Amino acid sequence: MNNKFNYHLFAVMLLILFSCNEQKEETSANALRHFTYDKVEPANFPKLDIPGFNFPEDSTILNQWIHEMDTNKIYLHGWGIWTGLTSLTSQKIPGDPRNLRVFETWMTPEEMIDSIKNQPIQRSNRANLKVPNQFTHFASKQKTVNDSIFESVSYSPGASDYAIQNKIFMATTLYDMAKNQNRVEIPFFPTNAITIKPVFKLLPTSGGETQFDIATWPGTIDSLAAFPEKDWNNYVTVDVSGQGDGNNNTYSLDDFIHFKLNDEDAYFLNQEFSENIGNQFNAKPGDVAILVGMHVTSREITNWTWQTFWWTADPDNPAAPSSKSIADSRPDELKGAARHYAMAVAYYMVDPNEPYEGENIMGAPNYAFNPYLEAGFGPGVFDDAISFVNTADGKINTYAGVRTNCMSCHRMATVNPDALTKSSNSNTPYVGNSFVSRSESIFEGQLLLDFAWSIQGNVDTTGIKAYLEQ
Repeated sequence: MNNKFNYHLFAVMLLILFSCNEQKEETSANALRHFTYDKVEPANFPKLDIPGFNFPEDSTILNQWIHEMDTNKIYLHGWGIWTGLTSLTSQKIPGDPRNLRVFETWMTPEEMIDSIKNQPIQRSNRANLKVPNQFTHFASKQKTVNDSIFESVSYSPGASDYAIQNKIFMATTLYDMAKNQNRVEIPFFPTNAITIKPVFKLLPTSGGETQFDIATWPGTIDSLAAFPEKDWNNYVTVDVSGQGDGNNNTYSLDDFIHFKLNDEDAYFLNQEFSENIGNQFNAKPGDVAILVGMHVTSREITNWTWQTFWWTADPDNPAAPSSKSIADSRPDELKGAARHYAMAVAYYMVDPNEPYEGENIMGAPNYAFNPYLEAGFGPGVFDDAISFVNTADGKINTYAGVRTNCMSCHRMATVNPDALTKSSNSNTPYVGNSFVSRSESIFEGQLLLDFAWSIQGNVDTTGIKAYLEQ
């Protein structure tokens, strides 16, 4: 009798165990089904009534500004792009009373890859937040990784249409271009293409707290060294209850571009953090993501225009690499929280602007970096052999984050066609501010990506092994 009872008990326990495992697997497999999906349409760059600003601007006009060093017009152009990106659309996300901004509607690499594969796009939300790719890419060279900020990468409709039509994220496409078409660079993006990298900091407001201290940029340093957030020693308090007005260094949430995480945001952020950093993260619906920075680039000129933005407590007189003269160029049409950000621009690598190709180019450095992204990088991240600027007074080394330039760094964006199945699929390093010729010997055997590191970091290897075996 006892044996029969024990047998049945054992059988019941096994049934419960398998049922629990099946339930866990089903829960995991169906984890996304409870999200409410509604259509979000990527918004075109809006028409703006800003005197002196056009988008896309004719490259001849932009290059004339660059050649003549007409910085006022260059600054206005950067601010005009920022005004358009941060403009409000008529679209909303269910449960969120606020309108989406233009940049919040744009497609991510993951969504473009789904489109390339003819899979349905459930564009239901803002872009899900991720660990910055440049942090994980060089984690082995850094003593610490900034795990307090998150990013997304998005393409404007002009850029995403190009990426989908050219299947530019597919390893099979890139291999074919390099090996069968004998290309050294992918086809150029169209002139109306914009790519962005918004950077957010998370405030865990779901726990009931209303005030949070965040590090803000105090200005750059002269030394060739890393300058991460933990060393800034400069803070403001963000009051999410709406009480902050700038007095006592306390600011309202409405001084920041921000949004509240919903179920989908929290789910994907926790998953992303666990997979890429290796730690558990506990983002919750209701937590607030504040925009602290954004890289913005447009394909209006051959080397793209580069502008980067970050939140500052004193937007009328921001610290370097921005300046008061840059802030004074803000158009009146830029209003609200978007006006609380500083800007740096890189429409050329060195001053005066350089040719597309050449040797022994001399000039002055043109530093343009985002404090929340590059400032924390130390010399070990960069190739010190090519990170320098030749000036009339001698060589200036630039192998540190505070001496970088967006254009120089993104000129290095390549893939190695023989290593597309590997995570380390590029042989070209990061560089500081320097003149990088398109014909540099370092690019031999590589496929140039038209300045888009976002392609290299999101290569989809679907079908590449079968393709190589043909």
